[in-house]
Amino acid sequence: MPPAPASHILGQTPRPRSDVTTTRQPFLRQGVRVTGSEAKLPAQAALRGTLGWVWTVLGPFLGLILITGLFAYLTRETGSFLTLYNWRIIAVQTVVVGVAALGMTLIMISGAIDLSVGSTIALVTVVVALIVKRLDPAMPLALKGGFALALAMCSGVLLGGVCGAINGALTAGLKVVPFIITLGSYKVYRGLAKWLSSSTTVYVPSDAKAWWFSRILAAEPEPRWLLVAPGVWVLALLALVLAIVLRQSVFGRYIYAVGSNEATARLCGVSVPRVRVWVYAIAGLATGLAGVLQFAYLSATGDSTTADGLELQVIAAVVIGGGSLSGGEGSVLGTLIGCLIMSVLNNGCVHARIPNPAQDVIIGVIIVAAVTLDRIRRGSR
Repeated sequence: MPPAPASHILGQTPRPRSDVTTTRQPFLRQGVRVTGSEAKLPAQAALRGTLGWVWTVLGPFLGLILITGLFAYLTRETGSFLTLYNWRIIAVQTVVVGVAALGMTLIMISGAIDLSVGSTIALVTVVVALIVKRLDPAMPLALKGGFALALAMCSGVLLGGVCGAINGALTAGLKVVPFIITLGSYKVYRGLAKWLSSSTTVYVPSDAKAWWFSRILAAEPEPRWLLVAPGVWVLALLALVLAIVLRQSVFGRYIYAVGSNEATARLCGVSVPRVRVWVYAIAGLATGLAGVLQFAYLSATGDSTTADGLELQVIAAVVIGGGSLSGGEGSVLGTLIGCLIMSVLNNGCVHARIPNPAQDVIIGVIIVAAVTLDRIRRGSR
């Protein structure tokens, strides 16, 4: 259904207008008879809103099908694109961007943005690698080869939450647009990653890795009944939790209300600064989890240069999935489809032997097209 006004989102019933009677026929407004064409205007507006919502939901599906069909045609001679193994690889390639994009979905629904996602992921990989490298040798023999790694990975998730909370607190406290705040934190977090790693790659000793670590993002899952890598199931579980939060909780209604109309949300009693901080903190936890998964994808390596520009792919995935840069719109399912579209593009270009520069051009065009479609969709309402 089309998004409701902020007062409806918050579960409040709008006051009836005193100048309009509620009788069915004839329609009266301040003593003037309303014609049939005027009476149809609300129904037409509701129909346009419903059609717009249907297009927002089905549009990403159609885009995914078209892109899949295009690359299936381009690789018809080898047939490697549509194999089960390749789609498992696509699922694995979607995990890091997907987890980060779920957090970005919350932020963009609330009418904000975060440009520090890639830098936060890089910082998390470096910190996790440093913790494992320094903590594992000091562990008792019974706890070696896994405990330090698990502890470091949990610390990485929390670090992402702290980074997100800082962004939210600065945005709410200084009352500065999120674009400026997160642009600054983008440089700060990247600089911290380079400083902590001395601008070099941090490697974790092989004896500090647990037996389960290499299976997190394995293309061939173990055990086989998992069907896909465990990291993909982590993404699915996080998506389910956030979907429930957005659609079934009061906090989720607050997020939509703030993004739809911040002034109205304030009048309805919503603490907008508190919502901002919590949204950025939760999204930061998701980004921290994405950093941990990126650490696993890099085979237990801390890299201060990794995930450079990843925030653009994350934002594009949310917008392609029906999210709006203006706030108040977006869904978990749409974001996941947007992430799949980005992964299919990257993977399909490789199988179609499209050069890397051309891939960058295609992704750039997709980002511009997604923003343009968002503006058209907003302007038509």
